[in-house]
Amino acid sequence: MKKIFLAMLAIAAAPVLLARTYSNLVPQPLKVTPAEGVFVMEKGLSISASDAIESEQAYLLRHLENVFAFDIDLRDVPVYNGISLKIVDGMAAEAYRLSVSSSQVVIEASDAAGIFYGVQTLLQMMPPAVYGQTDMELTRYELDAVVVEDAPRYGYRGTMLDVSRTFYDVDHVLRLIDWMAYHKLNRFHWHLADDNGWRIEIRKYPQLTEKGAWRGDDEVSPAAYGQGHDRYGGYYTQKEIREVVKYAAERHIEIIPEIDLPGHSRSLVGVFPEMACPVDVPYISANGETDNVLCVARMENYKILTNIFKEIAALFPSEYIHIGGDEVDHTSWNNCPHCQALIKKYGLDGPQELHSWFVYEVEDIIHKLGKKMAGWDEIVISDARYDSSSMVYAWRSVKSGRMSVDKGYRTVVQIGEYCYLDMKQSPAERGHSWAGIVPLSKTYSLEPDEILVGAPADSALIVGVQAGLWAELLAWPPRLMEYQLFPRLCALAEVGWSSKDARNFGDFEQRLYAEHFSRLYNMGIAFRVAPPEVTFDGQELQVRPPHPSAVVRYTMDGSAPVASSPVCRGAIVTDNPEAFRFATFFGDGLSSIAVGASNIDLYHYIEPEMTVESNFPLSENNLKALARRGGVGYSQRVLQEGDVLTYTMTAPVECSRITVTSGAPSSGMFYVTDAYVEYVTADGQTVNAGELYHGTLSFEPCGPVTQVRVVMTDSNDGYTAVLHGLSIEK
Repeated sequence: MKKIFLAMLAIAAAPVLLARTYSNLVPQPLKVTPAEGVFVMEKGLSISASDAIESEQAYLLRHLENVFAFDIDLRDVPVYNGISLKIVDGMAAEAYRLSVSSSQVVIEASDAAGIFYGVQTLLQMMPPAVYGQTDMELTRYELDAVVVEDAPRYGYRGTMLDVSRTFYDVDHVLRLIDWMAYHKLNRFHWHLADDNGWRIEIRKYPQLTEKGAWRGDDEVSPAAYGQGHDRYGGYYTQKEIREVVKYAAERHIEIIPEIDLPGHSRSLVGVFPEMACPVDVPYISANGETDNVLCVARMENYKILTNIFKEIAALFPSEYIHIGGDEVDHTSWNNCPHCQALIKKYGLDGPQELHSWFVYEVEDIIHKLGKKMAGWDEIVISDARYDSSSMVYAWRSVKSGRMSVDKGYRTVVQIGEYCYLDMKQSPAERGHSWAGIVPLSKTYSLEPDEILVGAPADSALIVGVQAGLWAELLAWPPRLMEYQLFPRLCALAEVGWSSKDARNFGDFEQRLYAEHFSRLYNMGIAFRVAPPEVTFDGQELQVRPPHPSAVVRYTMDGSAPVASSPVCRGAIVTDNPEAFRFATFFGDGLSSIAVGASNIDLYHYIEPEMTVESNFPLSENNLKALARRGGVGYSQRVLQEGDVLTYTMTAPVECSRITVTSGAPSSGMFYVTDAYVEYVTADGQTVNAGELYHGTLSFEPCGPVTQVRVVMTDSNDGYTAVLHGLSIEK
């Protein structure tokens, strides 16, 4: 037995014994060749580099200073026991070679970007504190000898951030750029203008930010996405834009600005109403907006756009300007005499060709400014032929990506079902779901070559991959942007950088847990922690952590576990499994959502007979639907102060808890933003249960309930409010 025990102990310890400082790199390098020995980093360490790469030298120094107690010298010629950054001939763009021996560390590349990415790999071989703000004060550290030969699979590896719907200040943007750089991402697609806010200073038109950057009850744009009726918004001055562009360039990240046109333009049309068609025909866009489409037949609009793009072109060195072009509602064009006259004049076949005509005009503006055009895949739906240098971002489906490639356009893969990181990560979490649930494994499974049709030469048209983060739902809870991005952005970084053959999800997940989560934590990222899997077998709660080293805590009263809750160390015997909740914890402040056993009913719901009434327009079918749990109803107008939704029980209902919810089932949008709930007990007492918080309130009634009323205290911030049937627990 002793021999068996020792053998088992050796097996358990093997991963630790075999681990090397290069074992858990993200993204996975092209080739890693272990060598013999170690390089000792201690007092006397220096970093040498030529003048051309002084920026990369200084960048490495700043990070190493977080780790070591001693000073590190900067030199222009290599020395023994030092780190040497060298520009050499013959390597591909962004490629590098990192060699660690017992006498030196050498990073070689043919360009500064390659040196920078070699530095990123070296940093991942250091303690995770290299990314932190607290000095580690090491006097000695050993790097395992190794040769890493590496190059990216795709030249375009991007992240898109929507700052129109939820505004992020400069500090937030700079942090995101740092996090991108750590993962060898090199394109930041900055979605600067959309329906809900114009975020970039245009000096010729100061009204765009004086008015168009704000929303609320007294603003050009109405309140939206639960961010309140008070003034909400912000914008970037041109000075701030230059600061961000410079910061990104130092990290080899190109910023591609986007102004979304001709749809998604409510913030523009709100400031300049004359830019819209002179018709009063109601429509609701795909995002629930109205009056958000430019009149493409009004020639003065192109003068305004030329002036706007002229300032944008001067601010951003990128060769591309993104014009959007997506989700354009054609209702106004179909009813506009000027647009119809233009269709007739040029013999266009309806609004889709009119759409293409607009894109041609804007493409010409951008070309005259010395730039190239980029747009979403709707711009190539018709048979229009834009300049072959134009770049298409495929987002709607694999099919739309194939369409773009078949038509010969350089294509960035940002397909929603893999790359839209505003999607839910599980059914229980916040996020959109129109593109499906997008867990970490789904993002990692993206294979861009799958969209190719025809000869292998078509692969040259797939220029890269990009994560998209739309911001309708990012206002709450705090730091949801980080939670949605990471670790899924790590997965997409590996898709973009690593070779197809080098990628394996199980291995990637192991690298995350073994080391990379600690790096993310030290970077200051509030990343998503996966919950445990919990089932009940009739006697025991079986708890499976997301990783063997994960810490799972639990409660026994239905509440969410906290950092002081007991640690789950195995199966739990219980005859009350419904009351247990479990969560995974990482570090001091990060935890997963709380979960219970997935194979039992955690709540004992009852469905008493009731009727539902409202003093605002709701269809009869909607009222009937709201009389049952899970039923959904849609208001036929914006809610107003004094509107009341009343649920009346046929007989008094004894229950432990009632939950009132609202919001679209697929996303949570269009919830009731301002209301309180009151209920009536069997003895006629009316009790105020409290205000809705983000569209929801759960309360414990003080006695049998005969009626529940939702009383609106202000308008909601959408064209409709989505209401739900009550959830009543026994």
